[in-house]
Amino acid sequence: MKRREFLKYGAAGIASASLGLSADSAFAQSACGTCGTGLQTVGTTSFILGIKDVACTLIDGQTVNMLGYSLTSYTRTAPGCVPGPILRAREGGRVQITITNDRKETHGFEIVGIPGTRTEVAPGCSCTITFTAPVAGTYMYHDPYGGTPLYRILGLHGVLVIEPIAGMTPRMSRTPYSLDKLAPEQRAAITALFDALGTTARFQGGAAGKWVPAPLNAEHSLQEKIWVCSSVDPKFNALITPGQPIASNPTLTSDVVGNFVPRYFTLNNRSGYDLHDDDETLGHLPVIPKNYIGEPTLLRIVNAGLAHHANHFHGNHLMDLAKVDLDPLSPTFGRQLVSTNIFEVDTVPMWPMQRRDLLLPYEIPPDIPYQIPVSGPTGSQFQRMVNGQAQEPFPLRYVMHCHTEMSQTAAGGNYPQGMVSHWEIHGGLGGRAKAAGKLAAR
Repeated sequence: MKRREFLKYGAAGIASASLGLSADSAFAQSACGTCGTGLQTVGTTSFILGIKDVACTLIDGQTVNMLGYSLTSYTRTAPGCVPGPILRAREGGRVQITITNDRKETHGFEIVGIPGTRTEVAPGCSCTITFTAPVAGTYMYHDPYGGTPLYRILGLHGVLVIEPIAGMTPRMSRTPYSLDKLAPEQRAAITALFDALGTTARFQGGAAGKWVPAPLNAEHSLQEKIWVCSSVDPKFNALITPGQPIASNPTLTSDVVGNFVPRYFTLNNRSGYDLHDDDETLGHLPVIPKNYIGEPTLLRIVNAGLAHHANHFHGNHLMDLAKVDLDPLSPTFGRQLVSTNIFEVDTVPMWPMQRRDLLLPYEIPPDIPYQIPVSGPTGSQFQRMVNGQAQEPFPLRYVMHCHTEMSQTAAGGNYPQGMVSHWEIHGGLGGRAKAAGKLAAR
């Protein structure tokens, strides 16, 4: 597998330009009111987000004050968390988000890429935005108050996922996109790839080899993970005193970008060794994909910070499905671009405010030294054998680290305690069903 090799399924290789998905048809209303309950209109997806003070412990044990969103329906976010809760809605549906500001200063709210969602929330008050969910994709919400990234980098950011209505291919393969809204080249490329999953010599697995999206009421699933890249400069966090407005410091806040010197680089607000501990009961938004060969996994990666990142994956190349156009001179600026050529990549550039969708195919890694053919519908398994003994104990772990080298450090040089994580292979084709059968037998 070559570093820049790309797929050529059907029409996927006939053009290099991508056409944008427009959110222009979406509409929204913003209405400020008093603090109160969320709206529960029939046929409407409703969320109540609270803006809270949050204390977070960094990789070296230092605790910093941050700001976070809470959502009463998610245990992880009950007291407020960073990043904010993953919100999910269906394309074309009515969405209402009530933002309650529990702090003693004005905050803002905006969903990037959805017109009309920008609003302000006075201290001790609530605002409700109402809009029609646009085309399917990955969106970021954050606090843009004052036209500065200050509140975003202090923790007020999160992800909204819009699920498609018409995301099924003619061969009944599920995709993350609104196929009826795509240009022909985009639709052909996405359809060809997702139809190939589980049905070809390369992407084996049968019915279990298809991609399955996360439920609408879940933040993530086995085959869908959200990664939010960010970074921390403690001198900005020192401006926060719980229960009080941000401290006045014009020297810092007059030029947030120019004065920001990141010392901690995070995925879902954790870094280094802490990313190894993916226990959701501890309040974490899980990062690590843990699947079997033939269980493709969608990664929705968002950069909410101010640093550039280049997430590099070992073990498998990823399929580059979609990204947001950040070129201000482009006619598709700010829109999500679904690929017409689906390139295989091992490094994922992430500029600030970038959003990208990538598919981790869970193929047999090319560095596995032995493959043992197995007859039957599961295709071939793999395991290194020496004198009849397995030498590749599962899970196999493959590193993910940032090729922007300083991002692998913490606290000014502690390596490798920055944006360094991994993904896991728990077994060969059909392994999940076999494991479930063994548990049932017990």
